[in-house]
Amino acid sequence: MNPVIPSSHYLLLDKQLLLDTILDNMYNQISIFKNHKLYKSGDINFELEFRLRNKYTNININDFVKCMSCQYHEYLFKENKTTRYRIICESKNERISKLYTYVDTNSEKEITETLNGKVEFTKKMTLMTAYYFIYKIVLNIETNLDVSDIVNFLDNGLVETEKGYNKKIKSNKGLNILQFITPIIKYRKSYILHKDVRIDVTKYEDKSQFEIDFSTNINHERNNMINMVHDIILLLDYSNLVLIYLFYLLPNFEFQKPITPSLDTIFDIADDLVKNTFFVDAKTDGLLRLVIIINHLMFSVSENFEVEYIDCINSDLHLVFDCEFVNDNFIPFYILYYKVDLRLKSYKERIAILDSLNFDSFNDKFKRKKIKKCGNYSDLQNFIENEMNNENKNLVPNDGIIITDGTSTYTLQNIIPFDSHRVENIRVYKIKTRNTVDLRFNGRYFYAKQHSIKKSNLNLTLAEFKKILKERKIPFIIKFDLDKGVFVKEREDKWTSNSLNTFNNSNTLMRKYHNRIKQNILNEYKGNLLDIGSGNGGDIHKWNQFRKIACVEPDNVKLKNFKERIKKSDIKNRITIYPNTIQNIKLKDSFNIATCFFALNDFNYSDVESMLNNISQNINGIFIVFFMDYSLFNDDIDSPCIKYRSKNKFLDSLDKESPRLRVSPTS
Repeated sequence: MNPVIPSSHYLLLDKQLLLDTILDNMYNQISIFKNHKLYKSGDINFELEFRLRNKYTNININDFVKCMSCQYHEYLFKENKTTRYRIICESKNERISKLYTYVDTNSEKEITETLNGKVEFTKKMTLMTAYYFIYKIVLNIETNLDVSDIVNFLDNGLVETEKGYNKKIKSNKGLNILQFITPIIKYRKSYILHKDVRIDVTKYEDKSQFEIDFSTNINHERNNMINMVHDIILLLDYSNLVLIYLFYLLPNFEFQKPITPSLDTIFDIADDLVKNTFFVDAKTDGLLRLVIIINHLMFSVSENFEVEYIDCINSDLHLVFDCEFVNDNFIPFYILYYKVDLRLKSYKERIAILDSLNFDSFNDKFKRKKIKKCGNYSDLQNFIENEMNNENKNLVPNDGIIITDGTSTYTLQNIIPFDSHRVENIRVYKIKTRNTVDLRFNGRYFYAKQHSIKKSNLNLTLAEFKKILKERKIPFIIKFDLDKGVFVKEREDKWTSNSLNTFNNSNTLMRKYHNRIKQNILNEYKGNLLDIGSGNGGDIHKWNQFRKIACVEPDNVKLKNFKERIKKSDIKNRITIYPNTIQNIKLKDSFNIATCFFALNDFNYSDVESMLNNISQNINGIFIVFFMDYSLFNDDIDSPCIKYRSKNKFLDSLDKESPRLRVSPTS
């Protein structure tokens, strides 16, 4: 289990009731008691107290009561679980600072001095108790005992009355036990807030006690009462209770992370994804947060299990979301708790529940995420194309896609401890569309785990390096774009970098995907091949079945690498290199297939027109073009000698909307 998980026995907690519900139950109990035939209003007082639970707040109030507090001895005898007798006599003379400031600011007067010399003889009976966050709420009835009913346990059997006289006390057999009790010395400061709300701060032995007492005004206005209780919660460190409650709702919770699959994995799972129905959404480039909504209050929990208060809402909901936090918005992508633990339900079921919620009730703190249900890979392709087309319009930064099997469950690890028959069913995959990596920076060097990464491997400019140096703390984790050689942001949500393997293979998946597609296409053809923009010759192993291969590449550095590859190749005698641009060479042979893989983005519009005019008489088969970002082409590319074929349809111009162009010459 994660070491930050509270060690308390959270399974012993009860589900939290709304404070409104707790108060309704208590006031109903008061009404029942008042309607009893033996009830006499002059003899009985109702006492409603909110006591801070020390095991969740762990406050030290020494500074609160160290000076000008009253001192008293308390004799306490518990007759049974609900009834106790108490005598008070012989009266003499961080977070907690926020609490003190709150009391000092909101109090109308301090009544500590009035407690000096006060004697109380009371009998209390507890009617109800309840627990609400860091409070124990207690409803008591209290009766004042006559002096003559108190056992003679003080020296000489005398008690000082409120008028200052000493009075002999008669013995009462029922209270004789008090004479054997050692009193507790307590120190207290007391304040009266608005509408007779009383705050008592008490210190005794090694214990601290903070109470909000509504006894004088037992029918205090409900909204003011709830607001005061919530205000004090937010002044204190409530994180321990929130975490304990989280693990009560979701025992053995762990954050689920999507898997970065290999290309082989994607092809292996393809049929199952379509069969089970899968979902796709944009991979938001934000901070991972868990959000707990309970009793009108919303809290966020980071991956480090740090708790922050979000807001108060009107809706009566008990929810736990898995979210991305970006631009001050929480974007839920999983719902984990809604009345019951949902982690063992399928993703399809959980998304249906998520979609049924009214997001308007969350005070604009949540933004609904677009999650598309897919029945085939055409749906996936359409989603990706729409995201790319709208990339500049999106207010939320995205850096990839998430694919989730409809039957996938949330992390099952440790949900059913020691169950050897448990079957994992977690199928959540992320595919990055931006070549980024998380590295640790110590003020001078970059690291992938313990391995140093040279600045030259990052294509890092001096300007970008200075941006990184401006960050406040060292060391820290940065997100770095390897393609653009730019610093993206500090990863405040991470404390470890990616591994060296991740760094070395950050672009491997996309490259393997492209290679698989190119290989599948080239396998369909034989004869002569024209390859435009051959680069370093990385596709040379895909050309074995061709009789003649003409390679066009103007870059001298790339040509040097390409020629080294040709020397080691079995088909070196079949390859002819044209060290020029396609617009400026004269082709002699005719070709069954021409390819231009990811070189078109280096062309301008006139280059494309010249290329098409130049090769049109030499292609007797098909011309296949791949390029990375077709949104860069703002106009259709017209050519009188070329027709565009997409899905067996012929058009008169190249269509800028298609990421894959198949071109055929006119007849």
